[in-house]
Amino acid sequence: MGTAFTNYIKNSTEFNLLYKIDKENSFLFSEISKKPDVIVDFSTVASTFEVLNYAVENLVPIVIATTGFSEEQERKIIEYSEAIPIFKSSNMSYGISVFSEICSYIIEKIPEADIEIIEKHHKMKKDIPSRNCAYAC
Repeated sequence: MGTAFTNYIKNSTEFNLLYKIDKENSFLFSEISKKPDVIVDFSTVASTFEVLNYAVENLVPIVIATTGFSEEQERKIIEYSEAIPIFKSSNMSYGISVFSEICSYIIEKIPEADIEIIEKHHKMKKDIPSRNCAYAC
């Protein structure tokens, strides 16, 4: 997703990509010279907290699309959100967004329904199952 997002920004006439920092070089946040308007994070749990530290210190809003946070880390992200705007989603898929709307509709129309949704991923996914990716109706 990070690569797809980067390619989209590079080809955009509306946005400018200032920096591309990934999990392999997340230390580069200490070398940023021009403050970005927003940070979009598709990295790893450890790298996300490096990014968050930079974002809070420099008051930069952030989009977090990383998964696999512990409950304690989730609480820490909530704490950070008191200092900066944070949009966090464990799934940026349009299909999941539509599916979530459908679930909300079902809950509203059939509140007694007992529906279970099982999340499946490819076997190489690093955070199986995604701890933050639970859908229930």
